[in-house]
Amino acid sequence: MKKINFFIIMLLFFTVLLITSSSIKKESVSVNINKQNIKQSAEEKDVREIAFNQLNSKDKNRVFGTWKNSKLSKITLKENMGNINDKSYIGKEVYLIDIPTKSRSIPNNMIVYVSVDNHKLLGYGYVE
Repeated sequence: MKKINFFIIMLLFFTVLLITSSSIKKESVSVNINKQNIKQSAEEKDVREIAFNQLNSKDKNRVFGTWKNSKLSKITLKENMGNINDKSYIGKEVYLIDIPTKSRSIPNNMIVYVSVDNHKLLGYGYVE
């Protein structure tokens, strides 16, 4: 009887140990992911804020959340991609900033183009 009790206690101990060690691994993975997110360059974060600050008040009021909720990518600007105010950037690499809006209908985002060199708002993209 003592051997069975000892076996059950040891089994419980190893089960708890296994569960604890697996949760520690999950935490370390999430920490590594967060470190990668933090490594996003300060320039990219600033570009999103700079673009937001160049929006007119009507467009700023449409934004869901803050400029921090927007997504940044680089693309080659083409003429048919939206209402482009500065045509000299067509064919060049620019920032595309996808900003979520409060709209309940789809699409519920706003696309803006910003120059890579001086972070000037170039125009608005079409959304589908």
